[in-house]
Amino acid sequence: MSNSSFDINYLSPTGLIGFWVLLIGFIFTGAMFYFVFFKLNEDDDSYKDRKRKNLEREIQKQKIARLYPKEKYY
Repeated sequence: MSNSSFDINYLSPTGLIGFWVLLIGFIFTGAMFYFVFFKLNEDDDSYKDRKRKNLEREIQKQKIARLYPKEKYY
């Protein structure tokens, strides 16, 4: 055959390179599942987004308080 130092058996799952390729593939796949199914489902708003939402809630409360005052004027 050929006299190369690289043998195709190194790439088999029981070979040295094949084992590391499989191991890195499993780690990468596990990390992708974590980010897609767990990390992206968390409600992580930025600081400015939380500040904006709180400001909108305060404005909404003020508008409701103006529409429905607690004191009655006779």
